[in-house]
Amino acid sequence: MASADRAAWWRIGLGAVLAVNSMTVDLAINTSEADPWTRTAIHIGVLVVTVVVFVLLGAPLAAASWREARRRRLTIEAMFVLAIGGSLGASLVAMLRGEGAVYFEVAAILMVVYSLGQQLGRTAQRRAVEASDAWQRELASCQLVEADGRVRAVPVAELQAGQVVEVQPGRLIPADGKVVTGEAFVRETTLTGEHFAVVRRPGDQVWAGTHAVDGLLQVRASSTGTSRRIDAILAAVEHARATPGHLQRQADRFIAIFLPAVASVSVLTGVGWGLARGWSVGLFNAMAVLLVACPCALGLATPLAVWRALGALARRGLVPHAADAVERLAAARTVVLDKTGTITESASFLADLVTHPDAGLSSHELLDLLARVEAGNPHPLAVAFAGRGGGTASTWRPERVRVTPGTGLEAEMVDTRDHRMVLTLGAPARLCAEGEPATTWAALRQRLHPGVRGQEVAVLLDGRVAAVALVAERPRPGWDAVRHAFRDLGLDLVVMSGDPEAARAGLGDVEVLAGLGPEGKLAEVQRRQEAGHPVLFVGDGVNDAAAMAASFVSVAVQEGAELTREVATLSWHGRHLQDLAAAVAESRVAVRTIRSNLRFAAAYNLTGVTLASAGILHPIVAALLMTCSSLVVTWRAAGLGEDGEADASGTPVTLKPVEVTR
Repeated sequence: MASADRAAWWRIGLGAVLAVNSMTVDLAINTSEADPWTRTAIHIGVLVVTVVVFVLLGAPLAAASWREARRRRLTIEAMFVLAIGGSLGASLVAMLRGEGAVYFEVAAILMVVYSLGQQLGRTAQRRAVEASDAWQRELASCQLVEADGRVRAVPVAELQAGQVVEVQPGRLIPADGKVVTGEAFVRETTLTGEHFAVVRRPGDQVWAGTHAVDGLLQVRASSTGTSRRIDAILAAVEHARATPGHLQRQADRFIAIFLPAVASVSVLTGVGWGLARGWSVGLFNAMAVLLVACPCALGLATPLAVWRALGALARRGLVPHAADAVERLAAARTVVLDKTGTITESASFLADLVTHPDAGLSSHELLDLLARVEAGNPHPLAVAFAGRGGGTASTWRPERVRVTPGTGLEAEMVDTRDHRMVLTLGAPARLCAEGEPATTWAALRQRLHPGVRGQEVAVLLDGRVAAVALVAERPRPGWDAVRHAFRDLGLDLVVMSGDPEAARAGLGDVEVLAGLGPEGKLAEVQRRQEAGHPVLFVGDGVNDAAAMAASFVSVAVQEGAELTREVATLSWHGRHLQDLAAAVAESRVAVRTIRSNLRFAAAYNLTGVTLASAGILHPIVAALLMTCSSLVVTWRAAGLGEDGEADASGTPVTLKPVEVTR
């Protein structure tokens, strides 16, 4: 706990002790037959104690009230100022006239209630952003490696692209860039949602905010110190927290009506009871009306619940671009998922490889050759082969590699004895269209694993078919689990894809709309929303942008096109699909908590103000009721998402793709 927080809690504790003790003394004197001089002396003593409480706790209320008054805004501070002023005014009148009850301590109690509520809010808000603050503190400096090899600490804001930083084991990586030297397990949970650390070696991309677990790394920065991926994420989260959403704006509008209404009821109560029973009774009951009214659910609990929900989304890798992202997620009734890049990862994988008996190479030797040929190739299919070398002691190496448009690539291979051969990799329709390759290909592809679907790739050595490879899309972890999670939430699940056939493979019993172009996706989204089903669209490609812009709420996969991130309500930096279902669940909890707090506040205030204006509530009881109601709504908002539906998605499940080589 920060020293400022400790000091604030000490002041609140001391103020509460003084207020409670003065209330005990004043209640005793108000209900006893003490002589006027004793009564006046005790009341003056209670007034002095009240002034001490004001000195301890009054500055934040005074500053906030003045600030909002200059903006001509009615806020929760105005309610407290009105109630405190009413209790002090009524008590002064009663003391000077020598008749009626005097309750100076009520003003002190109100100061404690206000200070307690604000401190609880500050504490909860601080906890909601403490992860971001911790990142910012640790990422504020870096260890810069000078040209002569010396290392010195510099502010990360001074870091320029191309400079090298050193990362000690156990520390956060301070810059986006590529590893220059060193090897370490890097935990990337903060950005990708992946729970397991991955090995990063020279040439690998790393991101600021990820964690070097066990090795020393030197990283060459690819951007300036303040233009990192993590900076954009933190800025987006802070902007969303600072911008009021629809529910908060609704609460602000209501509070502007609520305060004048309570003040009017208090005045009418005072006048009515004053004419009927005397002005001391009128002041007494008017003060009770002011004290029992509680706008805390509007002024404190609503933003607190939204802050907590935004923090929960950020922990799952979802960064909001709009202030009402939480409310929109909660209102979604249909989830539309793009397939490639969303349900499946952008990188393909080698699902099966069948070699010809007369190829002259084993499957492991052939994989090693393919890995060497495809290393560094940016083509999507190349990713399936790059890095798949089997570690064999092959004597072959690629001498020249050239791309054949529309077909694949061709590599001239040479071994240590200067033997040569040509390896061709690409589309079977072009490489095995006729003749002996066509006959061999037809027989060989029959041996592919029947349970695996994907894109077939022909491998030829010196013009003869040597192998058939099956390259497939790798599903993101937890597809089966997320299907059930969305259904448990009552959401319709639809998969849309431009792929006419393969989109249906391996997706289970979900509605699949295949062969859709950008216009088709847009039309489907519009049709469903016109039917009263707000759509949550999750996509990554430019062909998804129009449908995402038309959706009620949209999520852009971070690895996708920049255009989709520009139009999306949120961007997703995670990997586990269950996070999407959990985000909807957590948003629903937030909105449900806010609405139930507002209903509670409406019922409480209506009942309390009615009883107070009827003369049934004592001012002290009214103040205690307001304290309790404030604590209830604050506690419910601050405890959001710690159990129940917010965790409905369960623990992420990692699905391993089928890989067969023979």
